[in-house]
Amino acid sequence: MDFYNVIELLGQGSYGTVYLCEKKHNKQKLVAKQIPTQLMGDDFKKAENEVSILRSLNHPNIIEYYHNYVEHRTFFIIMEYASGGTLQQYLAQRKESNQYLEPQTAMDYFCQILMGLDHVHEKGIVHRDLKCENIFITGKDKNVLKIGDFGISKLMSNNYFANTIIGTCNYAAPEICDGKPYNNKTDIWALGCILYELCALEKMFQGTVTNVVLSIAKGKIKSINTRKYGKQMQELLNLLLKTDPAQRPDTKSIMALGDVFPSLYSLSVSLGCIL
Repeated sequence: MDFYNVIELLGQGSYGTVYLCEKKHNKQKLVAKQIPTQLMGDDFKKAENEVSILRSLNHPNIIEYYHNYVEHRTFFIIMEYASGGTLQQYLAQRKESNQYLEPQTAMDYFCQILMGLDHVHEKGIVHRDLKCENIFITGKDKNVLKIGDFGISKLMSNNYFANTIIGTCNYAAPEICDGKPYNNKTDIWALGCILYELCALEKMFQGTVTNVVLSIAKGKIKSINTRKYGKQMQELLNLLLKTDPAQRPDTKSIMALGDVFPSLYSLSVSLGCIL
């Protein structure tokens, strides 16, 4: 960290420590994730995996990777800093003041996550932990959303199904809860959970782990306020949260939907202007 000043601790867990830093020569803010190399176990493997994933991604709706290095027996990953915090934090603040998102805002946020996820899936990667805590907010007007935290993502070969139980249970797809093999359709389920959260300011599945898993396995889907968000939003939600993964659309199919495409097109044209 000889070239950076540490500003504050952003987070700490079993998978290393994350700091907000700035470059000494130009004060540019960035994020440094550090993992002691002496671990040389699962955490270090996650760090190496995250670097390999981040290197392959380049999209306005994905946190940008800068570089990595080893210093003083510590592995560092240097990434883009999102000044607006996480989507989870933002929605929690809206919940406290009972300020629901306007329908177009909710759709625009959904579409930005969708565009980022489409790029991830185009690269043959399954995120496996897509959730509001891993969606970051940035931009001059704090209106740009970016997917981050690829530590447990997996590169999938054609027609390959993973079977590792991993991720956050509130966003876990039924096939994961049932211990069945899964593919990138598990990210589509998580995307549906995020869409509900954008409209309802609460998680689709809440409670104890047991209750959450049982609700997911039974496909107990909550309804949004259709008077505010429209029947089309509920229909989209139902489509993303199909219990059978084969019935869930892929990102390309979602992008082509008549209720999604207009917002998607508008964002794709203006995204460079709002960054």
